[in-house]
Amino acid sequence: MDLLRIDAGNRFDEQLDKLYKDYQTHNEPIEFSFRKAVPYLTKADIATHLIHPYPAKLLTHIPHFFLNNEFISQKGDLGLDPFCGSGTVLLESLLAGRNCYGADANPLAQLISQVKTSYLNVELLNLHLSEIKEYYLNNENLHTPKVVNIDLWFSKRIQNELSRLLGAIRTIKDINYYNFFLICFSVCVRKVSNADPRVSVPVKLKLNRYDNHQILKNKASQNIEDVFNVNVLDKFFEIVGMNIKRVDNLNQLNKYKNKAHIISNDARNLTENFNSTTLLPSESIDYIITSPPYAGAQKYIRASSLSLCWTELIEPMLLKELNSKNIGRENYVKAEYIEFIPTGIIEADQMLEEIYRYYPLRSHIAGNYLREMCIAFTEIARVLKKGKYFVLVAANNQVCGRDFPTQNYLKIIAQKLGFSVEIELIDEIHSYGLMTKRNKTANVITREWITVFKKQ
Repeated sequence: MDLLRIDAGNRFDEQLDKLYKDYQTHNEPIEFSFRKAVPYLTKADIATHLIHPYPAKLLTHIPHFFLNNEFISQKGDLGLDPFCGSGTVLLESLLAGRNCYGADANPLAQLISQVKTSYLNVELLNLHLSEIKEYYLNNENLHTPKVVNIDLWFSKRIQNELSRLLGAIRTIKDINYYNFFLICFSVCVRKVSNADPRVSVPVKLKLNRYDNHQILKNKASQNIEDVFNVNVLDKFFEIVGMNIKRVDNLNQLNKYKNKAHIISNDARNLTENFNSTTLLPSESIDYIITSPPYAGAQKYIRASSLSLCWTELIEPMLLKELNSKNIGRENYVKAEYIEFIPTGIIEADQMLEEIYRYYPLRSHIAGNYLREMCIAFTEIARVLKKGKYFVLVAANNQVCGRDFPTQNYLKIIAQKLGFSVEIELIDEIHSYGLMTKRNKTANVITREWITVFKKQ
């Protein structure tokens, strides 16, 4: 894999140079397949990329392509992903010899990103795992965290076994190793729950959902049986075993030993450290690669709720407050959209004002998304160095059945802030869709727009 990454650099330099020249000549978006451009990443389980599942993860090929060249950045540069999710850009930055900062509102995403980019000693991991097993077998710590509707999602037996396991993990004193096992525990929580594994948000697995698809129905039936019979400690050991191999793979792949850090929980307010109020210095970042959330397309906090509660990263009563801090959220009280609020983007406001007349909430969701993204882009413009690049991955969606060119509106925001468009690409993607069915208001996302901006 290392050799492939070294060879990839020169090839991607040439490809990016050609894409740049083609776009500057014709000024039209270019159809481009990142999967074809980086064919050796078809095996997704590289380094620690799959250490923990996360909804709507950024295609690894995209940051890999933009980082393994000298067009966007140089080795040793400091990058940023202000919407880092589970840390795909951060990890690819390390593997490409860069350092990287990340920000995300979801505490679970912050934890996954930090663990995913940490260098851990495999021997110590195995030693701590033995200590966890010994404690689990010889102690009955049954402190059960507060979990919303816990009896719906977990049988009493599994609740007890998870509580004992969490108590055993709590004995690990080194924070970096503790976090690794907490992430493994988080994976285990979802796997031993009654939630449907095919749906990102917690939805109880029911066989009748798959009445029209026998293969999926058989899999669902097997899953129900597996959860009924599962031994939590055995499942945890299975997860830890796979993740230790991933950590070992990261240690072998990353010869540069560069660093990644989570610095903020808000892309609209980038601080120099996570617990600091001091802003990240202006013009301190060498490159930015990010894929912001789509307006109303993914329920990140709800999707993480079981893990957030079991790991005690947040109290259940604070889930609603946490969700309110997410850009792209859907839950607003009526007082927040009692009147139409313009975004300042003429094309968007014309459509949103029309939609507001018959569906005020949907209009407000899309409009507030753009207003908050404007604040986030202002921060991006502040911290990025002049002459450096900002790679944006975005997609269009629909609002009340009407095509809503989100990526174009985000491009307008960036241009107003002084960014020029250097390259515009369109990539076909596997459908993300929406988390919940909304009849005519829902749509499926099938293409992503990748825009390379330059700060003038």
